[in-house]
Amino acid sequence: MSKLNFEKGVSIVVSGTTNWAQLTEHSGPNKLSEKYQVELTLDQASQKELASMKILDHVNVKRQDGSTKYDSPTIRFKSKNVVKVYDTSRQIFNDLIGNGSKMRVQGVIKSYEMAGKKGLTCYINKALIMELNDVDQVDDTEFWAGLPDASELKTEQSQIPQASTE
Repeated sequence: MSKLNFEKGVSIVVSGTTNWAQLTEHSGPNKLSEKYQVELTLDQASQKELASMKILDHVNVKRQDGSTKYDSPTIRFKSKNVVKVYDTSRQIFNDLIGNGSKMRVQGVIKSYEMAGKKGLTCYINKALIMELNDVDQVDDTEFWAGLPDASELKTEQSQIPQASTE
């Protein structure tokens, strides 16, 4: 492998599972960073690729105290502009992307130096949704456990019980 030049930027294609994807016009940019971004928990092949480049630990998302944010290696990809996101039919996708969606990302990793700190930043060029996890799809079986089925309730039972004053 030739020497990688992170000053100019190194192109990569990686895959994984999404966390907090805000890449489309519909989602808008992240409110804090004001950037379009996604935290991508890498699949095994992508982890191996970045490990062979000797940068996996450098691009892994960390908290302010330096500890890793996720149990598995995760990269935060970002962009100042709306990202072109595609579905598997090669059509533009402009809806919300739920946590746990499977995605392939084409991006660039570049080195930076700012305020005496050096590091690597991951920019996203485009994304492909391999498997969409709907934002509104939540398994709430555990949440309702122990309560009667909604079809069994009578109209007078549809109110919150009052606390006893005795």
